[in-house]
This record gives sequence, structure tokens and C-alpha cells, in this order.
Amino acid sequence: MAAARIYTLPLLLLLLVLPIFGQIRDRDQEAERQQRERDQQVRNRYNNGPYFGPVGYGPPPPPQGQQTYFYKDRLYGYHPSPYDTYNYNREPPRTHEDRYHFDVTDRTPLPGVLGGFRPDLQGRERPDSKNLDRDVFVSTHYGNVQGFKVYLYDHPEARHRPWSLPVERVTASVNVFLGIPYAMPPTKDGRFKPPRTHKGWHLMQAVDWGPACPQPSQYTGTTKGVRDVDEDCLYLNIFSPNVNSGLARNYPVMFYIHGGEFIHGASNLFPAHMLAAFYNVTVVTFNYRIGALGFLSTGDENSPGNYGILDQAMALRWVYENIKFFNGDPESITLFGPGAGAASAGLLMVAPRTRQMVSKVIAQSGSALADWALIVDKYRAQNTSRVYAEMLGCSIESSWKLVQCLNVRSPLELGNAEFQPNVGMFPWAPVLDVNFTIPRDYYDSWSASDWRFFTEEPEESIKKGKYRKDIMYMASVTTQEASFILYNNVTLARNEYVITPEMFDQKIWELVLRYNYTLNPLGVYEAIKYMYTYWPDPNNVTHIRDQYINVSIKKSPLLWKIFDSYINIFIFIIKMLSDFHYTAPMDKIAKLLVQKNIPVYLYVLNTTIEAFDLPLWRRVPHDIEHLLLAGAPFMDVEFFPEKLKLRRDMWTDNDRNMSHFFMKAYSNFATYGNPTPAQILGLHFDMAKFGHLKYLNLNTTYNSSIQYNYRQTESAFWSQYLPTVIGRLVPTYPPVTEFWWEPTQPLQIAFWSMTSACLLLIVMAAVCCMLWRNAKRQSDHYYSGDILMVRDDDASEGIDNLSRASKENVYEYRDAPPSFRRNPRVQDIRLQDRLAQNRKFASTPSLRSNSNNSLKDVRAEGFVTSSPNGQPRAVMNRASSQSSLPKSRSKTHLVQGVPQTAV
Repeated sequence: MAAARIYTLPLLLLLLVLPIFGQIRDRDQEAERQQRERDQQVRNRYNNGPYFGPVGYGPPPPPQGQQTYFYKDRLYGYHPSPYDTYNYNREPPRTHEDRYHFDVTDRTPLPGVLGGFRPDLQGRERPDSKNLDRDVFVSTHYGNVQGFKVYLYDHPEARHRPWSLPVERVTASVNVFLGIPYAMPPTKDGRFKPPRTHKGWHLMQAVDWGPACPQPSQYTGTTKGVRDVDEDCLYLNIFSPNVNSGLARNYPVMFYIHGGEFIHGASNLFPAHMLAAFYNVTVVTFNYRIGALGFLSTGDENSPGNYGILDQAMALRWVYENIKFFNGDPESITLFGPGAGAASAGLLMVAPRTRQMVSKVIAQSGSALADWALIVDKYRAQNTSRVYAEMLGCSIESSWKLVQCLNVRSPLELGNAEFQPNVGMFPWAPVLDVNFTIPRDYYDSWSASDWRFFTEEPEESIKKGKYRKDIMYMASVTTQEASFILYNNVTLARNEYVITPEMFDQKIWELVLRYNYTLNPLGVYEAIKYMYTYWPDPNNVTHIRDQYINVSIKKSPLLWKIFDSYINIFIFIIKMLSDFHYTAPMDKIAKLLVQKNIPVYLYVLNTTIEAFDLPLWRRVPHDIEHLLLAGAPFMDVEFFPEKLKLRRDMWTDNDRNMSHFFMKAYSNFATYGNPTPAQILGLHFDMAKFGHLKYLNLNTTYNSSIQYNYRQTESAFWSQYLPTVIGRLVPTYPPVTEFWWEPTQPLQIAFWSMTSACLLLIVMAAVCCMLWRNAKRQSDHYYSGDILMVRDDDASEGIDNLSRASKENVYEYRDAPPSFRRNPRVQDIRLQDRLAQNRKFASTPSLRSNSNNSLKDVRAEGFVTSSPNGQPRAVMNRASSQSSLPKSRSKTHLVQGVPQTAV
């Protein structure tokens, strides 16, 4: 009985709690089941519906000029032209000769240059263009590849201007292979998963650009150079000077990684015809997944992330294994690119799966050690992914639901969704996945090793020397790197890019709060403001003009007027953001490599493209050397986007000289490991040394010079001093994505741990109370067996035998009426309460007892006993009975065995 009493309360608690948890579990399972059914229905409609057309459940048809079709297992884009025999309404094709005749034949248009001359692929058509050789073929490990020749009509070292000549002649040719798939399409089940090795082909007609990966619509369009967009976008392009056999030495390989802050960009924006044709290098450009499709990470097995950087590794592996068939040297691969491309090159340089394939790196305006280049904090990546999914209307109750919702969305919808992250300047980037849980081996396509990219932070890998032993490094920045950030700011554009001192303070606070310096935000704000204030005259913004402006602005009276008021503050903001995002990270990685005796070459670009006549505050913006490195001053304008509005006669002599300098310096570094083994137009580089970081201050080809230690104070402020002010960069993120019923994150784990501990304490307290109560009752000497004895000191009525004779004669008793009247209500209430407790713990409250107690003992002690019906029966109290007895005595006699009383 005691054991049953002990476990009664815990069992009741469990019976109350279990149904609640059961209802929650059933509700979640039912919701997940319904969500899976809806997702499967949408997925079936998406996969089985028409891929192309105005009707269907698939993604909506892309706008005119962005439509794609399959031809021999490869995706191509339609290119509208007056000679195209295909129309977009899928009506019967008609030529100019038979346009009045109806033909029911449904033809598939030939892709690229196979369907006719393409100015965007081959340049401006000339009278002899159709008489020149076109097709070239190469055999690879994956199958045969068909390309085409492109002919060039200018020379970088020519002193004349070709457009002024009455007759143009061919100066060089290059073999071009566009749109070679290096991995399986990342569609359907391949979304949010690592790339898979391509299965190969019989003949791949690489005669047109592959579609670009999905990205915001503001960067796409025919006039912007990104005509076709599709999720099936993992294609690369190869530009080789010669693909014939018999070369004494293969060409160095330059592997171009496009920039775009991991949000936008495409391989076809960098036409490398001139670089490959005149400087004897094989150039490779490629697409990789960007935005959410390339870098969405939930921090667990549902979507670990890093798909974009894994695409880069897959493309690099394909080039390493097959570039020799294009006369490229696989042991001499140089990675180069601007911004995100530079950061990716640094990451690939130290990553375990790619480090042995990288011999040189050229980092243009980017570093692998920048804050935006790698997300080290797992929870920052999770927060960004959940904010993105919530913006699209997806459930964020669990990472599984989040990924399943995004899996059924259109790729154009995912790519076009723009948002500002809660933390950081740019939303997407590779993630440090060393502490992630990854999926197990898939039975057909993926293994566990395919998901992991990093083993430690890049800085630690550099310090430990985990890179190729003959690695060489070249890096650069411009003097106004961050001007594109302000230029793309809509609010500043409305205000005509005028910034007041109050707005300057606001921008500093935005930077502080953007990176969540919660340990000491005021100290960080004061430190940044102190660093970027002109102290000789803090209140007069015009006095900083000579310190930061080195070019004349007298050509524009309006600009001069604005300059005298607020342009200096604008320059300060650009300097602040440029130092934080670009200069300090470049300086940091250069010092680490110099300490390891790695050859390092640096330059600072302080000149611009004069043909563009850019405003003063953004004359040297981020990636200004892009067109110069692509050889735009020497190429037909048809190779470049219409939005740039290029003309053959717009380039100045300085533009042509700088273009030649960049192409020559980059190709020299890829070939010899030194950008200037001999002077180029009178310019040369010096190798950076520890303590003397020499760099080429590149103004023009006439006034450039070698200088030392570029902005060391500002770089040390961001890399060394500021981390000591804030303690440690540990952001705290908005807890808008935490849910108490999902025990997978620290907050939920802590909640469930505390809840379980509290429930356990409550149960233990209840058990202890029951044990203490039971022990107390057992130790009470007034409780014996099944008789409840209650002491009562008040006078009561009953039977009392006081005489000695009566004591000896048990059959004699005397009635002793009380000498006073008492109120029985209080006493009865007390007795009823105690007898009620007696009925709870005793089966039959009666006078029967197996003990040796007798009525004599009971009378001697003066106790009240209970009758079988639970009511008070007799009260025996010696003092009160004696005092209430009258003087007359009654006698009791036994008559025939029956007691008789005589009064």
C-alpha cells in the first residue's frame, strides 16, 4: 500500500503530460505529411509539365531573348536575328524565300555559329568572314568537342588605329570552345547538392555560350550581356591559341573566376580572345552557382551549403584532367578574377581537394581573408537562409521544411529574390563547414566526402603551409574600391550622392550595427570615427581635399561646387569601406605569405578608363581593369554588352597602353611567375619583402612608381586594433527563427533541458513529501493499529466508575452527568476531521484490537474512542469525571447474568 501511494503522483503527472506531447507530435507529423504531399504534387507538375511554353505548371516562360532549348543533350539559348529561321511562338519556320508558303515541318534551330554568322560570338562580319576556316575538333576524356575559330583584326602593340584603315587584315586567330558541360545539370534532385561528374558524350558542339546561373533580374538581359539564364548552367569555355599537335611546350592555363559578390556574374562577360591569341596562354572561363542556389546553408544535413565553391572545384578538376587536349599545361594553372573571384582563388589555393592543382593566384580586389569571403559563424549562415526563406513565404519551423519548400520553387524565382541580410554587407558566401552534420552516402550519386570542402580556416592553413610548395601570389586593389556600394545605393542616388556630416555619422553607425559589434558598440563607433576624421580641422570638410584627391576636377563646374561642400565626406566613406572590405584583407594575406617566403607581387591601381569620363568620386572603382584585361580597346564592340555603349574610336592612347600592360603582366606572371621579367612600357614590379611591402603605384604608363607599405595604419586598424576594442567578433543574431518545439539548436536544447530538470525536481519533491508523511504517521505513538486515539483535555460526558468496589466489580458502573453544558460544535468538528483521516488509513475504525490495551488503560489515560459508525462514543477523563460525580452512588448487580443498576 505504501509503495502504491509513493508512485501515484508521478503516474498522474505522466498521464497528464504524455497526451500533450502526443498531440504535438501527431500535429507535427500530420503537418509534415501534408507538406510532403503538396511538395510532391508541385514537384511532379514541375518535372512532368512542359519545360517551354506559355502554359504549364513549370516555371513561367522567360522573357524574350532568355529562352532556351535542348539540342543533342545540351542546353542552348535562342538568339534572335533577322536571319534566324526560328520564331518563338513555335510556328512553322519560314525563310525569306518561302515566307509565303506554309510548311508544317517542325525544325529545331541549329545552335550558335552552326546556324549562321553570329556577331556576338565571332565579331563584326567582314567581306571575307565566310571564306575563313571555322570548325575545329578536339577529343577529351568525356568525348569529342567541336569548336570554332575567331579572327581578330587589331594588335595590342600596333601604333596605328585599325578603324581608320580602308582595308582590315587578320592579325591573329583563336580557337574557341563555348559551353562545355563540366558537371551534370544541378536540377531536380541535384538542387542544393554538390555537383556530379558528367557522364560524357559522343560529340559536344561547343559553339555557343551556356546559360548563366539564376541571378537578380537587374543583372540580366540581352543589353547587359547575360541573355540566357537557367538552372542548368554548369558550363565552361576555353580559348586556346592553337589546338594542333606538335607543340614543344604547352601553354600556361589561366583559370578565370568571375566576380559579383557571389550574387551575380557570368562567364561570357569576359571574352578572352585577345588575351589568348596574342599572349600565348590558354584561358578558361566558367559558370558556377551563385546566390541561394549556390550558397544556401542551414548548417546541417538538409543543406550544408558551399555548392558554388564545390562547382569551382569540379570545374578546376575537369580542366586539370582535360586541358592538355587543348594544348594547356595542367601543372601551370593560374587562378585569377575580381572580387568574389579573387576570394575564391584564395580559398581554392588552400582547400584540401584543390591545393595541388593551383600553381599561381592573381587576386584582383579581393582576399580569402575578407569578412565577406567566408562565413565562419554557422549561425550567421543559418540566420541568412531563414530570413531568405521567410521572405519567399516558406516555413522555417525546421530546416527540412525550409529546404523542401525551396526545392519546388522556380529557379528564376530563387535567383531573382534580393534581400539585405541582418548581418554582413553581402548575403551569400562560402561557409566554414568543419562542424556541420552532412548527409550519409547516397546509393547512386553522392558520397559523404562530396559535401565537405573546408577542414580549417584559410588563415590557419596559410600559417601551417598547407598549399602547393611552388605557389606564387599577386594581388591588387584600387583607390576607390567601395565606390560601387555607394553608387548602387538608391537613397543616395535620389540625393544626387551628397552626404552631410550627419549622414557620415549615420553610415558609421550602420557599419557598427551591420556587423553586430554588441560587446562595445560605442567604443567601436568612436574608434572608427577617430580613424576617419580629418583632425587638423574636423568641422571643415574641405581641408581633406589635398590628402585624398590627386586628380583635377576643374573640368566640371557643378562637380567643383559639390566638392567644396560634401564631396570630401563622400571620399572618407569610400576610404572607410574600401579599407575594411578590400585593403586590410589584402594586406593581411600578403604579410602571411611573405612571412612564408612566398613570392608576392602587389600593385595599387590609381588610374581609370579615360574613355568613360567617370565622376571624381568613382573614377577608379572596383574591377575597373576588367575591360582592359579583356582587351576591349582592341576588339570589336559586338563582343561586349550593348549597355556599355562602346565604340572602336572611343579609346585613348592611355587606355590602349594600360590594356596591353595588364594583359602582358598577367600572362607573364602565369608563364614565368613574375609579371615583369622585362619592363613593359617602362614599368616593372618589385617583389614584396617582410617589413618592406613594395607595390607598384599604377597611375599611367608615364608616371607610375614603386612605393612602400600601402595604408599600413588603416590596415592595422581593421586587422589588429579593432578586434581588441570589441573583444571578439561574435555576433548575436535576431532570435526570430528559434522555435521551442524543435530541439536542434542551442536555444531549444537549453529550453528542453531546463524543462526536464524542473519536471524531475517536481516529481522528486512530491515523492519526498509522501515519504515524509508516511514516516511521520508511523512514528506517531498515539496511533496504534487500527484504533485512532485522540487526547481530549476538555470535560466530556461518559461512564465513570470511581469507587474501589466499582473498580473491582467490572459490572458496576455509575452515570456521572456533567456539571456544565459545553458547545459540542467545535469539538465535533475536530473529531470529525481526525476520524475522516482515520477512515482514509484504517479499514474499520472500531474498538476491536489485537493489542494488549484494555479499557482500564484507556480510562486511566483519558482517551476518546470512536464507535463503529465513526461517531464519538465515550469520553473517559478522570479529573472531569470525579469532579462531576454526585454524592449518591448507584449500584449494579448481576441478576441471572444480566447487569442491573439500582439508582
